[in-house]
Amino acid sequence: MKIRMLVWSGLSASVVMLAGGAAFSGGPTTSDNRLVDYDQKSRELSAYPAGGSLTTYLHQPATVHALANLSHYAPPDPCIPLATLWNLTVQDDSRFGVTSTFVFDVLLTLMSDLQCRATVTSTSGAPQPIVTITPTNN
Repeated sequence: MKIRMLVWSGLSASVVMLAGGAAFSGGPTTSDNRLVDYDQKSRELSAYPAGGSLTTYLHQPATVHALANLSHYAPPDPCIPLATLWNLTVQDDSRFGVTSTFVFDVLLTLMSDLQCRATVTSTSGAPQPIVTITPTNN
């Protein structure tokens, strides 16, 4: 089951990259970020990449939501419950073949309020479209 989910996630990311032209324009970039704001109306996520300045990302319906590695979190990190809910949502979406857009919007808002971290793979643009996002404790 996990292998099937990984294959589908990889294929989904590839389709998004090809459709967005990223595969032909230098490819996506990945960075570890501290989330600071999320606007649910515009779906813009503001974050500070490690060693970088404020960056704005675009959370799209095609964004792949990857599972967080919960074994890297340690109490009393307030982001643990949000990463756990994120994983449950990813698993349910995979199981039922749906995309819980509203739930991810709420989770990104809460994660930004707590300045949680996430690994973001994005393509060029303003704001940068998110290909894949994963909560992390880096």
